[in-house]
Amino acid sequence: MWDFFIKGGPLMYPLLFCSVVTVAYGLERSWHYHRAGRKGKNPEQIHAFLEQGRIEQALTLARETPGPVAAVLVEGLRHAGAAKELIEEAISLRGAAELERLNQRLHIIELIGRLSPLMGLLGTVLGMVEAFRQVAASRGVVDPGMLAGGIWEALITTVAGLFVAIPAMVLHHFFEDRVRSFAYLMKHYATEAVKHLGGPS
Repeated sequence: MWDFFIKGGPLMYPLLFCSVVTVAYGLERSWHYHRAGRKGKNPEQIHAFLEQGRIEQALTLARETPGPVAAVLVEGLRHAGAAKELIEEAISLRGAAELERLNQRLHIIELIGRLSPLMGLLGTVLGMVEAFRQVAASRGVVDPGMLAGGIWEALITTVAGLFVAIPAMVLHHFFEDRVRSFAYLMKHYATEAVKHLGGPS
């Protein structure tokens, strides 16, 4: 394996770096979304408290619940009794902040997914240039075996680029789905909360 890495040329090092970053950010985001999704039935219980007018109990439970959905509900509950527009604005600002946290590092994973194949292709092109430079330097005396060896070594970076890019794009798509799911839940529970919390406009 190490021989393949060395034969791939200098662009194998940035590709290795990209793969390490993808794994690290993938694990970090997975853990973050796992913690954010550990809500159990708390949002439903908070909603039940709101329907019963038990604002303090709802606020206490929301503060004890991890994740963006509870954070948005806390913001709304803190403004209970205020004008509906004020509650909606507070919830909207907190929701935007939570979405930004959920989207952290996703652009880097996406960039790696898009850039890695190009780096692999660049490595292949540079390898092909070197292979044909050696052919030219041999004054037309071409050893087919040597030429084929140079070409397959040049193709290593293309393969490496795809090996990095495919998992990165799959992770990015999966994480985007998770963010959309959180966004839907935040909007759903926030809308329900405003119905019970809003005072006169």
